[in-house]
Amino acid sequence: MNENFGFIDIILLAFIAGLIILRLRNSLGKGAEDSILRAKNLQSVNIDLSEKKDKDIASSTEAKQFNETTFLKGAQAAYEMIVNAFANGDKKILKDLTDPEIYKNFISVIDERQSKKIKNEFTFIGIKKAKIEEVKNQDTLYSVKVRFISEIISSIKDGSGKIIAGNNNEIQTVNDVWVFRKDLNSEDPIWYLTEISQTLDDTDPKK
Repeated sequence: MNENFGFIDIILLAFIAGLIILRLRNSLGKGAEDSILRAKNLQSVNIDLSEKKDKDIASSTEAKQFNETTFLKGAQAAYEMIVNAFANGDKKILKDLTDPEIYKNFISVIDERQSKKIKNEFTFIGIKKAKIEEVKNQDTLYSVKVRFISEIISSIKDGSGKIIAGNNNEIQTVNDVWVFRKDLNSEDPIWYLTEISQTLDDTDPKK
């Protein structure tokens, strides 16, 4: 009998505690039921938060620093993705990696090719050289100019399959100057292509 009474007492106490918690939640908000636990662990939590804050400040400072080596690796990967996407008419990749104005220019050329049934046969051989030429920034907004020296094989064919530009048997050296932009405070990890110029060279530039 005593055992049963003790068990019922526990149930009643749990029920009363549940009502108190429910009222606290309604009047103070969802976190009120944790107040006792938070009070018991206040000292250790304050220490942990202090340490975490110092680490966060250090991480934030580090994240705002521009690293040329890291940037250049990413820029080369973006360069290859963009030139291949443009050749293949992949609008999604272009939209993900370029600013609206550059994207619009790419799309106009792709749409024109499709409307005229022009086919671009393209092989990206690789980047021979990539060099940062200029870094500008206003606070955490960075604009970085990069020169890419790459090799490609490219030809343009009309609707009948006749080559109207380029050569399938000739490697071309391409000299590109691209500008990427990013706010280092942004949670968006992408450096967007904002400017582009290109020349086809018969010889590899020495610089």
